[in-house]
Amino acid sequence: MSTLEINAFKGELAREMLNVESFEVLQKVQRCLHRAIRQEQKEGYIEKQEILTSIREGLLEVKNAQKSGIQLMTATELLNEL
Repeated sequence: MSTLEINAFKGELAREMLNVESFEVLQKVQRCLHRAIRQEQKEGYIEKQEILTSIREGLLEVKNAQKSGIQLMTATELLNEL
């Protein structure tokens, strides 16, 4: 969606809210908006436990490779591959 379309939509939404006379309805709209914003922010956020789990899995993979004698890619090889 383009910036122009988003701004037009925001203006339309603001006009609709200005026509609402019920305080309760406005409170519900505000709660829904805050909930939606929090959800959007949370979706882009990686939780600490998720990071720790990924690190643990990587370390276990290295440990298992060392035990079995498998040669893993070096950091330089990895960077060159990227």
